[in-house]
Amino acid sequence: MEACRSVSALTRRDSSSSIIIVSVHPRASLSRDPREPSERSDRINDGFDMSAAAAAPALRLQYFNIEGPAEKIRLTLSIAKIPFRDDRVAFEDWPSVKPTTPYGQLPVMYVDDEAMAQSDAILRYCGRLAGLYDEQRAREIDEAVSLVEDMRESWYPNLAVGMVPEKYNLEKGSDAHAATTKAMRERWIREELPRYCGFISKRVAGGKFLCGDRVTIADCALVPLLRRFRSGGIDHVPKECLDAFADVVAYFEKFHAIPEVAAWYAAKSA
Repeated sequence: MEACRSVSALTRRDSSSSIIIVSVHPRASLSRDPREPSERSDRINDGFDMSAAAAAPALRLQYFNIEGPAEKIRLTLSIAKIPFRDDRVAFEDWPSVKPTTPYGQLPVMYVDDEAMAQSDAILRYCGRLAGLYDEQRAREIDEAVSLVEDMRESWYPNLAVGMVPEKYNLEKGSDAHAATTKAMRERWIREELPRYCGFISKRVAGGKFLCGDRVTIADCALVPLLRRFRSGGIDHVPKECLDAFADVVAYFEKFHAIPEVAAWYAAKSA
């Protein structure tokens, strides 16, 4: 039955739509005693009760075909092997999709066809399903998620100035636009990135994740932001910008070495 299946390492694109179909494979019957530790709990996060993941509802995550704020949700579900439809909206289709969303924005999660908006709310909901948001440690996890959000909000104007210069009273493509974008981004990388990497380093030193020895939604929130900085795809942000922060790099690599994470990105690059 559908509810008894979980995500495998493979994905494929339906040629008739923009939906990424997350392939699934059979797993054990749901008749297992819920008091017994699940295989995922033992292997990924010893101590978290992940039995709820086995009975997850039908999920469809709708976002554009980029990582963005949806990636933390995709990672959360993928780590726990919770099946979901990764519905990628083409940019040219956005005008027709926008009126169907609760607040005129993405991502939106459809839970048994009921729409749920706001990426952090979706993240926590999926974190509970996945066992990556431990209610007993919610204060610590929420603090780490808020730190990630502070970092993202601090960075965002420096990204946005290149994309929507009119919001900064700049003419797109002008010399002033190019110079301002360069100056803003270089200043942030020089002054603010070390400050935030210092905060992160204190939390992950010694080979830990953001909230100790176990992966949480906070890690799923942080890593996509770090991936963006290391992508080499942002003007005036060198892909080596994190290399000076050894603990952050080790943390980044440790997260990507999680088998489910490695499989997720391997499938995307295939």
